[in-house]
Amino acid sequence: MNTMQQFTGLSAVLTGFDSSIIAPTIDQINVKEEYLAAWTEKTGTALATSILDKYATLASDSNNSSQMIGEQMLAATNGADFVLACRKLIFLWYSGAWPTLSADGTSTSSVLLSTKSYNAGLVWQVMQSHPMGSSNYRYGYWSEAPAPLNQYLGKSNS
Repeated sequence: MNTMQQFTGLSAVLTGFDSSIIAPTIDQINVKEEYLAAWTEKTGTALATSILDKYATLASDSNNSSQMIGEQMLAATNGADFVLACRKLIFLWYSGAWPTLSADGTSTSSVLLSTKSYNAGLVWQVMQSHPMGSSNYRYGYWSEAPAPLNQYLGKSNS
């Protein structure tokens, strides 16, 4: 498993989206490259490598479900920095922005990585919507009921 496969696998587990949504076979947007670079830079290479290595170890055990891996990745026993880096990755995938906690830990601010990241934020799929001014839907799509949420998440059931 290479670094990108570890990163997209970890991202799928933490976000709840299927890996086919996180890293589609034909990926014209390719936001995952931007996210991996930003996450590694802002988290620090040593911590990012540690997180990806732990994910790879957990994922290699076929007895671990995605939910079990996610719970183990976010376990407090991993340490505050480890868990915070995982939580920031979740925020990044959903919003396309990098979060920063205030010094006292009572507030969060965020900075968009790019226009591409904003448009690719998973929050749009959860809302079954699209960013203003950017849509792949045909005109008049709003006159019909949206597809089931699982279709947006890349899940066949649940």
